[in-house]
Amino acid sequence: MQKIVRLPLPALMLVLAVFYAVLVFLVSFLTTPAAPLAVRAISTMAGALVFGVLFGLVIGRMRKRAGPAVEDGTFGRARRSGVVPADADPVAWRQALDHQLEVYRRQRWYGPVVFGLALVLNVWLALTDAPYWWAGVALFAGILLASVVTTPRMLRRTSDMLAELDRREAQPVDR
Repeated sequence: MQKIVRLPLPALMLVLAVFYAVLVFLVSFLTTPAAPLAVRAISTMAGALVFGVLFGLVIGRMRKRAGPAVEDGTFGRARRSGVVPADADPVAWRQALDHQLEVYRRQRWYGPVVFGLALVLNVWLALTDAPYWWAGVALFAGILLASVVTTPRMLRRTSDMLAELDRREAQPVDR
């Protein structure tokens, strides 16, 4: 996943579009089995183009706001372990960690609301429309659970990493 996220922006947009196109095309056989193949392919490609471009731009904006440290593979490993490497650039890492902290603070409140509403919508659709919506119920229940469990942990880990950077900056430099 980290390799995909670090792709150049045009390549990332293409990967997102292809992923979306394959997924939506396959799901369309369940949701609209009577649709002609040409209509299904054209609508899938149009949606994939919009999806790839929009989400690629969102990811590009997030990369720019997070700073250069997120491009380094050590940043991802450090976020998972919670340990700031000794050779970390304090300015770049502070920018990236501040951005991560802001994202996780928003996610702490928006995540349960968004995924909870998606879960309720999928339950309603499963009960009133078709049974394949139960797959959406399972998906959004899993995402909701993961969001509720991992967000506080990542907030603590990111705060601890920022505190470690503060401790390093407060220590006198030996020459």
